[in-house]
Amino acid sequence: MINSPAPAYVFGPFRLLPLERVLFEGERALRLGSRAMDLLLALLERAGDIVDKHELVAIVWPNAVVDDATLRVHLAALRKALGDGRDGQRYITTIPGRGYGFLAPLAHTGRPAPGAAGAEPRHNLPVMLTRMLGRAEVLQTMANQLLQLRLLCIAGPGGIGKTTLAVVLATRVLRRYADGVCFVDLSPLDEGRLVPLALATALGVAVAAGDAMPVLLAYLRPRHMLIVLDNCEHVIGAAAALADALLKGAPLLHVLATSREPLRITSEQLQRLPALELPPADVVPDAAAARHFAAVQLFCERCAAVDDAFVLADADVPVVVDICRRLDGIPLALELAAGRIGHFGLHELRRQLDDRFRLLTRGARNMPLRHQALRATLDWSYGLLDAQERQVLQALSVFRSRFRLESASAVAGCDVFDTLADLAAKSLVSIEFCGQHVYYRLLDTTRAYAGALLSAGGDAGAVLLRHARHCLGLAQRIAADWAGMPPAQWSARYGRHVDDLRAAIDWAFGEEGDVALGVSLTLAAQTLFYQLSLMDEYRVRVGRALERMAARGLDDPDSEMRLHASQAHLLLHTQGITGTMLRSFQHGYALAMRTDDGSRRCEAICGMWICCLKLADFQRADSYATELAVLCDAREARDDAPMRLVLARMRSVGEYVQGRYAQSAALARMVLAHPEGARQLGFNHALLADHQVCLRGTLARCLWMQGRPDDALELVREAVAVGFEHNGVTLCVALAVNAIPVALWCGQRELAHAWTCLLCEHAARYGLLYWSAWGAAYQRLLDGGEALAQFPWPAVRSWPIQVDLMATLHDAAADSQALRRARMGMAPWSAPEVLRRDAHHRWRALAQDDTAGLEAVRVQLEEALRLARGQQAPGWELRCATSLAAVLQAQGRRAAAHAVLAPVHAGYRQGRDTTDVMAAAALLAQLA
Repeated sequence: MINSPAPAYVFGPFRLLPLERVLFEGERALRLGSRAMDLLLALLERAGDIVDKHELVAIVWPNAVVDDATLRVHLAALRKALGDGRDGQRYITTIPGRGYGFLAPLAHTGRPAPGAAGAEPRHNLPVMLTRMLGRAEVLQTMANQLLQLRLLCIAGPGGIGKTTLAVVLATRVLRRYADGVCFVDLSPLDEGRLVPLALATALGVAVAAGDAMPVLLAYLRPRHMLIVLDNCEHVIGAAAALADALLKGAPLLHVLATSREPLRITSEQLQRLPALELPPADVVPDAAAARHFAAVQLFCERCAAVDDAFVLADADVPVVVDICRRLDGIPLALELAAGRIGHFGLHELRRQLDDRFRLLTRGARNMPLRHQALRATLDWSYGLLDAQERQVLQALSVFRSRFRLESASAVAGCDVFDTLADLAAKSLVSIEFCGQHVYYRLLDTTRAYAGALLSAGGDAGAVLLRHARHCLGLAQRIAADWAGMPPAQWSARYGRHVDDLRAAIDWAFGEEGDVALGVSLTLAAQTLFYQLSLMDEYRVRVGRALERMAARGLDDPDSEMRLHASQAHLLLHTQGITGTMLRSFQHGYALAMRTDDGSRRCEAICGMWICCLKLADFQRADSYATELAVLCDAREARDDAPMRLVLARMRSVGEYVQGRYAQSAALARMVLAHPEGARQLGFNHALLADHQVCLRGTLARCLWMQGRPDDALELVREAVAVGFEHNGVTLCVALAVNAIPVALWCGQRELAHAWTCLLCEHAARYGLLYWSAWGAAYQRLLDGGEALAQFPWPAVRSWPIQVDLMATLHDAAADSQALRRARMGMAPWSAPEVLRRDAHHRWRALAQDDTAGLEAVRVQLEEALRLARGQQAPGWELRCATSLAAVLQAQGRRAAAHAVLAPVHAGYRQGRDTTDVMAAAALLAQLA
């Protein structure tokens, strides 16, 4: 039985004879239940693919109702018989929500036993030397279509796997056709008149050289056959005419064609063949999961065939996925790349892809010449284009992402409606549908090929100039739409354009570019880079624009002012408070004040206000708010609602830092409730962080101060959720300035820890070093706990706004600098808590019998309590009253302690489970 000539599946130490339904491990036959055998056969027939669990049930239990548990039981029995997982060997994989697959290396041996089955119909199909991957679904679809349709055409770019699919499909349906399958390779033909003769030769029919059709039709008319016309694109007219004549003259005939463009005859069913599946761009799977994607699986199998030591490790997955993505998931390109793995290794192979046409050569010698190098494949397609199509294809190569029809016309410099349709039909341009919009895209390999031709020609300069000018208009439209479009919708529609803007800016500042255009592009791209959180990259681009302006002596004060303003904000968030940042804010402000443009002056004033806030110079910040108020009262700005809302936001923050929480909350609510407040504000791009998120945070902090901790916590949760919809700075502000402090004030340390981890991760991801420092400070505070004697400040301790806030969160942070700022009225909002924490810290350091020291602590706590009451801040008042009551208790004045604390505690209507309220209640219980 072991030497049976019947077909066999071979994998690992196993050999399965499907006709006998016997599974051998080495020389030993294994006992396998009938259902487990059916499952194994079903998975082996679809090896390399994921088989849906419902499909498996339908195959194994065709006439029964079976639940998932039954399927899992039999799969478990099959896995046990195979020793699946033993010594790290895996045969059957489970993809949750999708199904099951057999992904181990598999070989087929043996020939059908004589008389084992009916005689196989005649065919001349090529022998497939490797297995097809990733096409199971389209294969099944087309096999079903051939039951009802007579003409199928597989279309796609060169190397996508059209011939492979056609051969596998023809093999699968072979037994349907009594007279077999005839495969006709048209690639060697250089004249259309030879197409009928090629079919006659493949059929073995003698025909007249002048007109072969009468004899062919006479021969084929009574026959039930499938004719496969492979590689029709270079003789497309003749191939279409032949297919049409065959279908009309031979009623039992079916035709399967492969081409880089459709035949375009009636009754044609077109099947566009996509690239092999790749992992999602935002997912980095492990090695096991990565192999479920056909592109990765094909690349790895071909690498293993070249280098038997090749094993995909988890650490190599990002490299392999990047290689597969840069090669567009095209099977031919993947096979050519895998063929060089032994010479370069994975990492060098990826680097060499920058010159992919030099790298991807030396295909297998038994492949067609056009498939032995990637350039040859594209040369074949390019050679079939007319002059207009070649010119447009070269122009389209400057696009780095998908594009619309009007964009293509603008860059090509002519109407490309028909030409673009022809290029798409010939599989050189991909069509993508997104909602009601149609987009076009060149595969990376096609783009690189056409781009090289454009560079070698004389039109590159003119095309790149048109592209840059088009990108300028596009960037301006993107910025305008941001003001009135939901963030998620805006990002989905416009985020993809960033690569084109990068390319346009790089060209404009290059040797053959236009510096003035580059400056305009840099400024117009500000909104897109900001909202995509590309802060550090944009900082470098802004710096380069300023350098190029200076080098060329470009006199444009407005652009210079806007660039300095952007640079200042970017330096703040990516590097922190530095001298360069301060000078950029000041230089931009000085330039803006020389103009009569109200919007430019508003941006500059906002920038200086933010700068003063970060320095915790609240008095100077208030002076800039006053300056903006004067600007708003000017005749030309009286009806400017966005500018007035920006002023209201500034005043809300100003009232907060002065400890006037009721006024701050009222202003925040006013802006959030205003009809214009629901939209992006006109000058908000200069502030970087979204105004709605910031105002929610300010209002939440006010609510906590006003004795409403539950409402405050709910609002900061909302601010964090909304922050995810905006740029990276917005989320960092929501977390660092508002959410984490409110969580800690409420005693929610676990929540604060989770948000701190999110802040650190988010700041690191986007290169926001200023906010990374905030995350580090919170991490030190949380890690140190209450036993922390001295606060381990990060290197940026000189940022006083951080000193003020941290001093409200831990006694160790309420140090001499924080106390000095509180005493001098430099940080009114935090003064009650800083005084309380300092007094509490001093109390713990007192000797047990130091009554004078204890009295000094009581006096300072009374001062803190007066400040809190003056601010109408029950949040601080409850803390101060609790600490003061504890000191009074220690002095033996229990009644006085109760009188101080009881009315404050009674005023709380929420927050019963917060640390402060519970501490006050516990102390009151002791005093009762």
